[in-house]
Amino acid sequence: MKKHTKLGLLGLAAGVGAAGGLAAMGNLLYNHIMVPVPRDPAKDATNPLLQQEGRKWAKAADGFQSVVIQSVDGLRLWAAVVPAKEETHRWVICVHGFSDSHISMGVYGKHYHEAGWNVLLPDQRGYGNSEGNCVGWGFNERLDLVGWISWVVRRDPEAEILLHGVSMGGATVLMATGGALPKNVKAAVSDCAYASIEAEMRHLMAERRENGIQIPPLPSHVAFSVLRRTTLRRGGYDLRHAAPVEAVTRSKTPTLFIHGAQDNFVPANMMNKPPVPRASCGYPVRTTPPLWAQTQVCTGPRWTLFWTLTFNRIKQKPVPKMVQAFVSPSKKPFIRNNRKIIRRSQIGNY
Repeated sequence: MKKHTKLGLLGLAAGVGAAGGLAAMGNLLYNHIMVPVPRDPAKDATNPLLQQEGRKWAKAADGFQSVVIQSVDGLRLWAAVVPAKEETHRWVICVHGFSDSHISMGVYGKHYHEAGWNVLLPDQRGYGNSEGNCVGWGFNERLDLVGWISWVVRRDPEAEILLHGVSMGGATVLMATGGALPKNVKAAVSDCAYASIEAEMRHLMAERRENGIQIPPLPSHVAFSVLRRTTLRRGGYDLRHAAPVEAVTRSKTPTLFIHGAQDNFVPANMMNKPPVPRASCGYPVRTTPPLWAQTQVCTGPRWTLFWTLTFNRIKQKPVPKMVQAFVSPSKKPFIRNNRKIIRRSQIGNY
């Protein structure tokens, strides 16, 4: 056999080996990131007390009703409905995050229900009682959320709907608002959403390397590219489409953005960059307490402000265009905008 032929065969074999290695790496990443994994119940004990109480409320399911719809790609999607004690047209759809279920949104659903709202708690595809074998990181789930909105409108044509999502649920909400929605959707809350799954995965890979956690020995942009190709083949969609920051530019839904300043899983600065501050979706509002947003949910002056702003949204009351909520070193919360400072005593009338 001629020398150049041997070299050609060796090069081909090396190329095939490299391609096989990347394919194996892609499948490894896909199985780790894209395949839904149920939450470990042991983690419940590490949650703040109010979140534990919210989970207990959702698990008890007192007065809950089960509802099933079909996704556009034929999956069976499940949700719990908690009707208000008194007749009302106000609805909230609470959307959970990655590797969890509707139970995690009990802390929010309980508060809304006690305030007199109808509450819908869906299990996102692949989690809880819903079918699915691939996480869409909000891209596929956005259409599922539109399906739940349609279900509410069919049941109550006069419904006034608030969308409230946490983490991947927040990304789902933002991507849903980037498309056409019924006029019944009055407002949205995005809690700890990422700008794009590409940016989030690069952040997580870099963070894990810094902490000495073993991940595939590839630069983060290469690893994402490999995962993207594998997801196109196995999941049927492009991961780069999972970009809430782009959907926000198309949204006309008044949106409250909230994020914890010390959130290491999804950096708080992700959604604090253009185009979000210039978005036309009503009046974006961003609260950044020094603790992770979800750790003190529903209590304290910061969350008094949060619920005031949220309920004002559904009432269509005016809110300053870019409001920033902080906690000062003296622990006296205030809101700062371009003109004035609003002290804690004024929050109730804000």
